[in-house]
Amino acid sequence: MISISDILNENTTEYPLLQKIVAWVLTFIQMFIFLLIILVFHPLHIIFSVFGYKAYMLISHAMMGLVWRSTLLIGTKTRIEGAEILQNLPENVPIIVVSNHQSEYEIACLGYLFSKTPHHLKYIAKKELAYWIPSVSWNIRYGGHGIIDRNQKISALKSIEAFAKKVKENNWAAYIYPEGTRNRYSNEVRPFKTAGFIKLCEILSEAPVVPIAVENFWTVKRIPIEPFATMRVKIFPPLSQKDFSTPEALLQHCENIIRKELTSV
Repeated sequence: MISISDILNENTTEYPLLQKIVAWVLTFIQMFIFLLIILVFHPLHIIFSVFGYKAYMLISHAMMGLVWRSTLLIGTKTRIEGAEILQNLPENVPIIVVSNHQSEYEIACLGYLFSKTPHHLKYIAKKELAYWIPSVSWNIRYGGHGIIDRNQKISALKSIEAFAKKVKENNWAAYIYPEGTRNRYSNEVRPFKTAGFIKLCEILSEAPVVPIAVENFWTVKRIPIEPFATMRVKIFPPLSQKDFSTPEALLQHCENIIRKELTSV
């Protein structure tokens, strides 16, 4: 008996029309689920923000977990490698997290994983995302994240500096994806840009740097989606800034090990 996963297997050429139909149906299902989640959680974000940070983050982390795990409904699984590293990070200092970027689903996944640690994950978002998107925009503005205008370099660096100071004050994890934009179509890693990372290192000089490689998270973002994929997160051991001559050298090392991880599979 032929299963849906057999029909969608990339090495199968017997059912091209069925492949397209099933992929498009699952695309609309995934989009509907995502929209439903952010719409339901939007008023909850507003209500729980009244009760302080801890209450607010319960809702925020719950939504992240639900968004991430919703990919199971289209047959997409996630393999986490190195999760134990997060549990062994020092608690009394902030963390810098560096990864490639493919979709909002890896942000939800990592945000949920870090919710189980003392270091809540806070990321830097472009200003266009800070308005009009239910739940997401509210969380960007009120969840401790950084907001930058990518067209204004000087003001963007000032925003990153203010963001880094908040991270330092609360011993959070500052999440930066130095590619600057997401890769929606493959696991290819674009060259890392240095300015934002250098500013983080300037303020968070004691923070260990945790490189993370994310793989196949683009499959749930492209249209139509590629269902029945396996998304993967590879968490590397933390790096000390003191072991590198410059932040640029450290970032280049992060880029190299992430690129190597994703080209060796």
